Amino acid sequence: MYQTIILGSLLLVSLYILKRVREPKKNMPPLVRYKFPIIGHTYSYLFNCEEFLKQCKAEYGDIFSLYVWGQVKTIVGKEYSQEILSRDDAFSFAVAFNRRFPGGELLKNLGSISPTRLLKDYIFCKLNFYSERMQKSLYLATQKYIDIGDHNEQKTFNNMYYLMTRIISTPIANIFLGEEEYQYDEIINTFAEITSDLSLFLIIPPILDIIYPGLQNYFNCILIRTGIYNPALKHQDILIKHINNQVCKRLQEKDKYGDSWKRPDDFLQDIMELDGFDSNNVNCSSLADKICALLFASIHTTASGCANVFMDLASRPQYMQELYEEQLEVHKEADENGVLPFEALNNMKKLDSFVRESFRLSGHIVSLEHVVLKDYTFSNGLQVPKDRIVNIYAEDVYQDESLQGPNPKSFEPFRHVDVNASAAKIGKNYLSFGGGKHACPGRYFAINEIKFFMHNMILNYNFRTASGKIEKRRMIGPMALPSSGGIIIEKRVK
Repeated sequence: MYQTIILGSLLLVSLYILKRVREPKKNMPPLVRYKFPIIGHTYSYLFNCEEFLKQCKAEYGDIFSLYVWGQVKTIVGKEYSQEILSRDDAFSFAVAFNRRFPGGELLKNLGSISPTRLLKDYIFCKLNFYSERMQKSLYLATQKYIDIGDHNEQKTFNNMYYLMTRIISTPIANIFLGEEEYQYDEIINTFAEITSDLSLFLIIPPILDIIYPGLQNYFNCILIRTGIYNPALKHQDILIKHINNQVCKRLQEKDKYGDSWKRPDDFLQDIMELDGFDSNNVNCSSLADKICALLFASIHTTASGCANVFMDLASRPQYMQELYEEQLEVHKEADENGVLPFEALNNMKKLDSFVRESFRLSGHIVSLEHVVLKDYTFSNGLQVPKDRIVNIYAEDVYQDESLQGPNPKSFEPFRHVDVNASAAKIGKNYLSFGGGKHACPGRYFAINEIKFFMHNMILNYNFRTASGKIEKRRMIGPMALPSSGGIIIEKRVK
């Protein structure tokens, strides 16, 4: 028995050495020196990332590699980041994400239709159509979650991200499930909390990957399969219940009223009318999983962005009056119910610039993790092998004067007003929504929702940080989260 194990081990080692000898030598990015085996650069990457990466770039250049959590990953600076975003034949964000997140185990009933494709076909192409519903839902949610009372009262709100997840979720629930379902608290809570609950698999450090790459994700899959831990179940159950109620109600009403039936205008109804939808055998689990996937991709990013914009303005009250005057002018276009025409978004130029600046300085040091799909040679001659993890050095992009203009490190809210760069416009100097043909398709929806929310808040409220200082993002390694500092909000006296 032991002889067999020893011989097998020797054979594997021999084959590995032989394979390495036969492989052509690659011009790999330099591996930054490290002192401690196994740990490598993990500690510096997690607890001193900003300064550490600056030192690495100064010493090793625009592309270098680190040894983090038991494997080598390559950091790519501003000069070559667009190669990653434009070469989808060589780099994949989706593959990298799936290696870290057990989505296939959590959402087993997605089916063959891509949720992203559904959004493109039935949501993002109808932004004008959904504009009024978005505004009304945002207004109602703001009244519900930011209830100030009379004009003389002021309140302090902590952790704006928590509030934003619920405010942002309200119009999305309206558009996804209909104008009845979004009024249920359990639906709003599911929309707001699903990303945070499922993201635990991304937040937990991949310690097991030190033993073998991919072992952490395999362990997470075992937890889900065995039923030890599955945070998606409670959200799936809630969605299935509400979807089933809506589907049954709509089918019965359509059968009862025939041609006089008033068709609901929402995402759920669009899915129900897809070819292949069987009204006699409705798969509510599949519908629920599709919506879960969409929520995971959209709620957190929009709520985080909105919380950051709100906190950035509260931190810089000197810009409030200028934005207020712009929004007063824009609001002249509103109807008798206070609803703006969709085109009014184009006239919020200063607000749009403020939003873009907030996204630009989101605080992420590295972002957009990709997997190398095949051996790739960068334009400077450095090569990365298949299966290597690469990250874009976002801070290198955002702190470069040639890309951002003068004083790139400072928050200048109106720097984008006269340069034809909207908050949703991607480019080599703006990575918030990715790039290339795989750039986030929901970026216009997200930016519109943030602008409508901020329009209402600027017109009706005054707000400032409780500390009276500029609140900075919270950092977890190279990633940034909205500040949890307090904001004092009071009604504006007009």
